[in-house]
Amino acid sequence: MSMLKVAIYGTNGHQIQGQLPHLPRARLVGAAGVPPETVAKWRADMPEACGEARCFSGLAELLAESGADLVSICSPRRDRQHEDIAAALDAGLHVYAEKPLATTMDGLDAVRAAAARSGREVRSMTGTIYEAPFRAMQRLVGEGKLGQLVQVFAQKSYPYHDGRPQDRGIDGGLIQQAGVHAVGYIRFVSGLEFEEVFAMDTRCGNPMAGELQMAGQIAARLTGGVLCTVVCNYCNPPGIGYWGNDQLRLHGTSGMVELTDGGTRSAVVLGDQKPAPLVVSEAVAGGYSGLIEDYVAHLLDGTPMLLSQDDSFMNTRVVIRAQESAGRGEPVAV
Repeated sequence: MSMLKVAIYGTNGHQIQGQLPHLPRARLVGAAGVPPETVAKWRADMPEACGEARCFSGLAELLAESGADLVSICSPRRDRQHEDIAAALDAGLHVYAEKPLATTMDGLDAVRAAAARSGREVRSMTGTIYEAPFRAMQRLVGEGKLGQLVQVFAQKSYPYHDGRPQDRGIDGGLIQQAGVHAVGYIRFVSGLEFEEVFAMDTRCGNPMAGELQMAGQIAARLTGGVLCTVVCNYCNPPGIGYWGNDQLRLHGTSGMVELTDGGTRSAVVLGDQKPAPLVVSEAVAGGYSGLIEDYVAHLLDGTPMLLSQDDSFMNTRVVIRAQESAGRGEPVAV
C-alpha cells in the first residue's frame, strides 16, 4: 500500500496530528515550529501514525530534509503564510494550509504562481462542504427543485474568547478566517460565483484594545444577479451547545431550503407543500469522509476531490476582496 509522508509546520490553526491515526495511508515524518516535547508526546501517544516524526529547526530545514510529500501549514502569521506556502510548493511538496491561504491579492497570486510552476497542489482547511447536509442541499439545487435561485443568506458565528488575536495579521481577521467558510458553502451549494462584494466590519463589543473585529457582513451579487448576504461574528453564546453556528438559506422561485442552528435543524418548502426536514440520502451521507481523507486519496490515487484547488483559490479571493471593500467603504468587483 502506498503511503503519504506528511510534515507539519506551525501551530497557529487546526493542525492535523489528531487526524493522522485515522488516515491509514499517511504518516508524520517531520515537524517544525512545534515544541520538541509536543512532538515527543505525539510519538508516544500515536506511535503508528507519528512514531517516525523528526523535529526540524525551521520550515526551510523541514522542506529540505524531511522527505515529506505533503506539508500542513499553520504559519505564525497568516499575513506571511503565502510566503511559506510558496516555499513549500517550490520545494516540491503539496500543501494543506490554514485559511485564509493569503490575506492580499499579491499574496494569493504568489501562491497561484508557485503552484503552477511546481506542479504541486494546494488546499485550504475549509472542509465544511464535506458535511452531508450541505451536499444534500447541493443536490436539491442541482435537481432544480427550488426553481431559479433569487437570494441566499449565510451565517458563520463563533464564540468570543480572550485568545482571539487583536492583531488581524495573526489569523487574517474575522471576514477572512471565518467568512471564507460561508463563501465556500455558498459557492458549493448554489453553483454560483461571487461577482461583486460590499462588506463592513466592526469592533463593537470588543472588550480589549486592538483590531479584532467582532462582526462582519458581506452583501454580494452572484452569477445572474442573485443576491447574497453573509453574516459572521464572534457572538455565538456558549449556552447554545455547539461551537460554530452555521446557517445557510436559499430562496428560489419554486421553494426554499435552510440549514440552521449549527446544522442541527433543516427545512425544505417546495411550492404549497408543508415544510419538511432536508433528506440526506445514504448515497450522500456516505459519499465522502472528510477533506484531509479526500486529499490523501487524491494525492495517492488521483481521484477527484470535492474541494478543488481552484475552489481554495476562489474562496480566498472572495474574502480578500471583501476585506478590501470593508477598508475602502465601497463595493469591489471580485
